[in-house]
Amino acid sequence: MHDDDQFEDEDFISKSQIKREMHALQALGQRICELPKKHLAELPISDTMKAAVEEWDRIKKHEARRRHLQYVGKVMRTEDADAIQLALDKMDPSSDVYTRVLHQQEKWRERLITEGNTALQAFMEAFPQAETQHLRQLVRNATKEKEKMDAGEARTKGGKTDARKLFLYIKTLYD
Repeated sequence: MHDDDQFEDEDFISKSQIKREMHALQALGQRICELPKKHLAELPISDTMKAAVEEWDRIKKHEARRRHLQYVGKVMRTEDADAIQLALDKMDPSSDVYTRVLHQQEKWRERLITEGNTALQAFMEAFPQAETQHLRQLVRNATKEKEKMDAGEARTKGGKTDARKLFLYIKTLYD
């Protein structure tokens, strides 16, 4: 076997590539550690990772935080980094994923208001956990509000409050 044969192996990963991947996992772990704690429950992370994040908050010294970040990177090797990255992107208003989800939610709201029962049935198939009666009431109120606005009647104090309530309900179903 020649020395050149080791580089012909398709599964070969260079030491530099491994280090880049470890640094990327460590950076992802740091993003998790720096998140507000209310968002931590929304991430698909293990109990070990949650404990590491909680420990991060207790550490105050710079060098100790740096070492702990290395530990967080090690724990991240066992986590599903792609799922975590997707969840973080859904929380980040500057990401494409966040924008795409927001547009989907807005389209559902508009469809529910304009198309009525056909859109409602499609929505219930897509989100079976939705409360049908509550959703019907929100759609009915938002539709009435839109009809009043189209007829030129005076706006309510809050503007499109019923459409906003419908949007917020749709948003909770996405979460």
